[in-house]
Amino acid sequence: MKNIVGILLMIFLLTSCKNSQKVKIEKKSDSENTITQSEFMKLELNQNELVIQSILDLPDLQWVYHPELKERLPIKILESGLIRKSFNLNKFGQKIRILLVSELEKEGIKDYLIFDKINIIKDTTDFELSYKVEGIGCSGKFVKENEEWKVLDYFVLEN
Repeated sequence: MKNIVGILLMIFLLTSCKNSQKVKIEKKSDSENTITQSEFMKLELNQNELVIQSILDLPDLQWVYHPELKERLPIKILESGLIRKSFNLNKFGQKIRILLVSELEKEGIKDYLIFDKINIIKDTTDFELSYKVEGIGCSGKFVKENEEWKVLDYFVLEN
């Protein structure tokens, strides 16, 4: 009898694991759609890309990039877990370069942005970034309203 119960539990466990590769997402119409884990990751990366572009476009940060200095363009960003080389970020009509530490060192690049913190939780994003060559830091918060990220609050600090 114990063996039968054990076998039934094992079958139940295996069949429940089989369906764990799918994630359910609710749309505004309250209908449920099932997408794969990889599709979910692509949606999440696109959302991260939109948030990062919005941060880069904050009005009070524009002066730190110094687009008038040819050597500062294109803008460079340190690659991290949330910032991928595959992102299509642009500033001043040029694609932003997303580089590893080793690439920055190899090329002797000192003018790059570091996203020290990006926490995206549902419809809120907290962030911190630094641009050491200019001695500035920036932190703030975005909220998602009507499927669009909007700045709630941010400030730029100079050292």
